[in-house]
Amino acid sequence: MWALVPHTAMALDSCSRLDWSKVEVPAGRAAVTPRDLVTLRDIGSLGDAVPEQHIFAISPDQRSVAFQVRQGDPDRNSFCLGMVVMRIGSGAVPLFVDRGGDLIREEMDATVEPRRSTGVPAIITPQWSPDGNAIYFLKRDNGVVQVWRADAMGNGSRPVTAFDQDVQEFALDGMGSLTASVRSGVVEARAASDHEALTGYHFDDRFMPFLSDRPKIPRSPPFTRYQVDLRSGQRTAIAGGGGLPISTIGAGSQNPRALGVGCSVDRREITTGVPPQTRLEIRCANGPVSFCSAAACTNTSGPVWMPDRSSVRFLRREGWADTIMATYEWKPATQTVRKLFETSDFLIDCQPLRKTHLACLRETSVTSRRLVVIDTDTGTMTTIVDPNPEFERLTLGRVERIPLKSDAGLEAFGDVVFPEGYRAGHRYPAVVVQYQSRGFLRGGTGDEFPIQAFANRGFAVLSVQRPQPVGARARPRDYVEVDRIGLQDFADRRSVLSVVENGVRTLIDRGIADPAKIGITGLSDGSSTVQFAALNSRLFAAGIASGCCWEPGQTAILGPAMADVYRRIGWPGVSAVDDAFWARMSIAKNARRVAFPILFETSDEEFRVALESYTALKEVGKPADLFIFPDEHHIKWQPAHKLAAYERSIDWFEFWLRGAMPEDPRRKAEAARWAAMSSIQ
Repeated sequence: MWALVPHTAMALDSCSRLDWSKVEVPAGRAAVTPRDLVTLRDIGSLGDAVPEQHIFAISPDQRSVAFQVRQGDPDRNSFCLGMVVMRIGSGAVPLFVDRGGDLIREEMDATVEPRRSTGVPAIITPQWSPDGNAIYFLKRDNGVVQVWRADAMGNGSRPVTAFDQDVQEFALDGMGSLTASVRSGVVEARAASDHEALTGYHFDDRFMPFLSDRPKIPRSPPFTRYQVDLRSGQRTAIAGGGGLPISTIGAGSQNPRALGVGCSVDRREITTGVPPQTRLEIRCANGPVSFCSAAACTNTSGPVWMPDRSSVRFLRREGWADTIMATYEWKPATQTVRKLFETSDFLIDCQPLRKTHLACLRETSVTSRRLVVIDTDTGTMTTIVDPNPEFERLTLGRVERIPLKSDAGLEAFGDVVFPEGYRAGHRYPAVVVQYQSRGFLRGGTGDEFPIQAFANRGFAVLSVQRPQPVGARARPRDYVEVDRIGLQDFADRRSVLSVVENGVRTLIDRGIADPAKIGITGLSDGSSTVQFAALNSRLFAAGIASGCCWEPGQTAILGPAMADVYRRIGWPGVSAVDDAFWARMSIAKNARRVAFPILFETSDEEFRVALESYTALKEVGKPADLFIFPDEHHIKWQPAHKLAAYERSIDWFEFWLRGAMPEDPRRKAEAARWAAMSSIQ
């Protein structure tokens, strides 16, 4: 048996603000700053993705809820982490049953070495013990992820596994043990790589040069499954279980999709093609499949059985560009489906609570993620967890949603965030943020562009939800075909840019935006829009790109496997001469035509892909700057880097749209470099 570690002994002074119930909220109003956004307390995933994995767990008696909360600390460049248990009801306060550990992040491919993490925090889902006296969860401590147990009354926590390698996932079996899937084959894969290195690595499909100078080496088997006795810690390897997912085993009554023994409700694909069409089905191990034939049962999310096991409730996006989230009820016995309520709020991970209620995570355009209880008969929402009470005192620009349509006829929308203190009749500089706009308007896709901080500095912001890909309308067989159709005549790029331009013109026509002072930002697909706009639009005066760029030499740096995918999509290879194609996309080939100054904010993992564009701009004297963030990925994860990207984006647009210099000495030196660029433009 391991000794319990009192959770109070693990609390660090630097993380004292993680417990929001003990934070004093100052009186009076204050402007939103980049630091306010970086230090928000977060529950679960970021963005508008709807994960299959649960983010919180309801106790067996349905009286308490457990979840992980995290908070970025840009001064220490680390995260404060805690596992929280709270009673479900008004006036409840968080009980931190465990604190500390290191952030666990998602991986690109968890079956190979060297491991390549992403910038996306992994969802840490707690599991309740059958008696409700404890929760179990994954925690990285001293460099290794183990399964931990925390007493639900706050009497301490401890690890219950002691593996040499990371536990990938686990499930309680309800009988005093758990099943854990553990990384395996790590030593063997590293030894194979080192052995091959002695005679040189062969350059083949294992290489992705922009990510690493070493090839990917598969682990065999990638995972080994163990049964672990929770009292003794004794573990036994399970034969034949390597590499198989265990997400759905165990969990018992905690799985809101389960119906008794061997039955579950889930979504099942009913068509081929992209995107797939799904419908709700009930599957039992020893019975026929029952499915919902109503149109409302297609393309749903989060189906769960209600406590009486007579109905299933689920979410479905509807309306213009899927701006509405509706909740439905399906009664399999009578095959009846009815809409319970709808909202423009963003809801995820709805779980059954009592007879007619759901517990959901909820965001609006101006409120960060909260845990609410919804009465599905009335649609009434009651907040039970608001981990950011300080945010209420901050001044926010009001938000108005406007429908948009692309030149391809595809639906989209934009959220207009007015400058704080907006005065009608006064035109403001404006910034476009892309390319997802559902839920809390924080920093756009990748969370790099501080929307409300812009608004509090006197910028209007257009947060754009891009339309579906042009290639998806034909429901092709795979995503390569989607991209191939979209690349023809740059149909998808033109579609997205037209949505952005239509939104910007709306702001100009309404007298909100100054037509000479429009900035554009974007990460990933958003950076592609920035790049395309630089050569195909005259609306913008400055831009910021992260995760850029498309250039003639791209397939060499991406590696053989990705080069083959790009060839099938239709991108010209390195040896191809296709000036007409690149005239509409390549910054390097057309640097003198680039319409506005560009700031490149990129990770050390991806900066090589931007060098061709950046170097060409510098060669012809076009204003451009490049910052490289170490130990970063497609999406940045380090709080200090997030804060730097936030602040620099404000400085960039303050300078190029207003001619203003920052007051901070370090940032003033950066802006002085931009001033020198401006003088030679």
